[in-house]
Amino acid sequence: MYGIFPEEFRLVDNLPESDLAVLPMTWNHYMRQGQCSQSARFIELARQAMKPVLSYISGDEGVTVRSAFDDVFVVRPSGQLSRRRPRQFAQPVFFDDPLKRYPAQASGLVTAAVSARPTVGFCGQASVSAARAATDIVRTACRNLLYRIGLRREEPQPLFSSALLRARAMKVLAESPLVETRFIPRAQYRGGAASPEAREATTREFYQNIAQSDYTLCVRGGGNFSKRFYETLAMGRIPVMIDTDCLLPFEPELDWAKFIVRVPRQRLHSLPKAVADHFAGLGNSALVELKSACRRLWEEELTFGGFHRHLIRIILTSGSPPVTRC
Repeated sequence: MYGIFPEEFRLVDNLPESDLAVLPMTWNHYMRQGQCSQSARFIELARQAMKPVLSYISGDEGVTVRSAFDDVFVVRPSGQLSRRRPRQFAQPVFFDDPLKRYPAQASGLVTAAVSARPTVGFCGQASVSAARAATDIVRTACRNLLYRIGLRREEPQPLFSSALLRARAMKVLAESPLVETRFIPRAQYRGGAASPEAREATTREFYQNIAQSDYTLCVRGGGNFSKRFYETLAMGRIPVMIDTDCLLPFEPELDWAKFIVRVPRQRLHSLPKAVADHFAGLGNSALVELKSACRRLWEEELTFGGFHRHLIRIILTSGSPPVTRC
């Protein structure tokens, strides 16, 4: 595990001296380059040495690893909870600490709530355009068809528009007297910002919106995960996740219900009440503590180093080395 925490991980060049074998490239790479035999040889050598194997899948959609490698630990940002394999882990989205970039926003971590209603924020791309939704669905359907006939490796996705789902969730919240909303909808990603100055301005506005809200609406994008979800935790705020069969890091070991509000996308109508009930059950002091707990969770479990520290501890204490196969 080179370059993560030198005091904890050391790179060695032979399997007998290692505790863990890491597949050098992602599964996407091996499949795209027609080099699956190379990954199979590496895994077989690790099996013979009785070493657990850690591997990665990249990209929004991801690829499917053959059942012959079910003894291999697989980390991926996307995926579905209902289809999770026993050794599959959800990978957080990694990014620089926003509170170091915008330290002024850190003051909200210790500020008690003064509002009688919960504030829900969102700053990002959302659209109620039927044409946009139809385009998204047709594009997804075409990709799924290419997968079905063997011309595409990336896994098929559900036929719906993420931008439309965000817009619908925002509408339900905005029309409810149970919550206060602070929404900044954009027709394009980053509002179409192209210059470095414009991108910096939209980034600052994005994080400011999170900081000024108790909760932030989080909906999947191109893949079945939300970067905003992790950015909200990093800012010490509470994600409101529209659940599209999402697999979260270290689930079910980590009790995510302690940190987030989770509403199935089929139950959008219940979204305002879910947030209001969660808020009412906390009180000011508990709300402040939860915000701090969200920040600690990100620091300890969801940063690049924290995630891998926890992941490798799980792997090395799993007690089930790979099975040598003929």
